Amino acid sequence: MRSMRRNLALVATLVVALSGSAFAQKKSSGKHVAVGTISSIDSNQVVVSEKVKGKDQTMTYSFDSATQKSGNLAVGTPVTVQYRNENSKNIATTVRERSSNGLTAKPAKKAKKS
Repeated sequence: MRSMRRNLALVATLVVALSGSAFAQKKSSGKHVAVGTISSIDSNQVVVSEKVKGKDQTMTYSFDSATQKSGNLAVGTPVTVQYRNENSKNIATTVRERSSNGLTAKPAKKAKKS
């Protein structure tokens, strides 16, 4: 009876251990946001210069068919990039131009008629 409990405990431990490692190998790790200035851009990717702990760092974000782009995206443009990490690669989900005051640029509101 005691060896049966020991075997059951061993099996339960293995199941928990193996299921935990299966979750640890996720392909995608959620959504992230980066803010910086475009260093280079082409039809496949954008390279953004960001400040990380006071130092400039460049990050590359690849485009896919679902990537949404808005604003004037050119070298020197301040942008916000929403991205996901997939197979150790940063995939941009949205790239938006930011206004000079640091906020995401929004279309102007229509004037009210009086």
